[in-house]
Amino acid sequence: MRFHAPALYYFHAVRRTGSIRAAARTLNVASSAVSRQVLKLEEEIGAPLFERTARGLTLTTVGEMLARHVMTVLQDHDRFRSDVQSLSGTWRGSVSIACIESLAESLLPDLIASHRGRARRVTFTTQVMGSADVLDALSRGEADIGIAMALRHPQDLRQVALKRFRLGAIVAADHALARRRTVTLAQCLAFPIIHALPELSIYHLLQPLIAQLTETPEPAVQANSIDLMRELAARGVGVAIQTQIGIGRLAKSGQLKFLPLDNAGSPVWSDLGVYVRAERVLPAHTESFLQELVRELGDRERQENADHGKVGA
Repeated sequence: MRFHAPALYYFHAVRRTGSIRAAARTLNVASSAVSRQVLKLEEEIGAPLFERTARGLTLTTVGEMLARHVMTVLQDHDRFRSDVQSLSGTWRGSVSIACIESLAESLLPDLIASHRGRARRVTFTTQVMGSADVLDALSRGEADIGIAMALRHPQDLRQVALKRFRLGAIVAADHALARRRTVTLAQCLAFPIIHALPELSIYHLLQPLIAQLTETPEPAVQANSIDLMRELAARGVGVAIQTQIGIGRLAKSGQLKFLPLDNAGSPVWSDLGVYVRAERVLPAHTESFLQELVRELGDRERQENADHGKVGA
């Protein structure tokens, strides 16, 4: 069900894929048809929409302006279709999520499975990426919902929720630190450390703490994967620093212990934000999932805070 001129869909596809040929494959049409529609738009607007670079086609300033308009038009169309279908009591549509890796361990699988159990005709697309890339994907219209470590976000995004989780060391169950209730960063660094690379937000959260230390030994392993870091920690390779939110399965099985970080008597926090485009009204099925996500994060935040409130030095 398409209410708008083909040129808008073709322009949107070229913007997302970065080339005429890739857009044509996505749309299942000839490349010449895509070229004609883009040229038609450029003639009507009176300015080029794309410029060719080494990375492919990128938007001009006018193209960026049109992209924001087209994104709003197409997303409003999706919302209209969803609202019409919901009148019959059946939700149909798709939800696209951009999120950081730690949420892919249990939180998102649990939520998606639960939602799909009630709304079989709602499909999901999930992309795992770094926090900054999550916000970029959301701004470009490549995701409906973004979940990332809280960063300064652009004005075209709205922070729906902000949840706080404690940062801590994760170690194998038989590790020398495993019997402690809290640890300092200095205590962690007395053992082989599994350190996050700069692509991960944890790296930047730890830098101010590391700068306070008189000695910082070389890490045993450096990685840009949360999943790899926790699996290495479970195998006794070293100590990794993460939040508790991504280690549910390994913690429940007894393979990993989470030890909250203590920085001179104060906890170290990691803020998790949930984002959507600021001016967008979400389709009913997407809004429903968003509210479930916020509730689940809130429940986990409250549970962790209750657990950590019992933790002594």
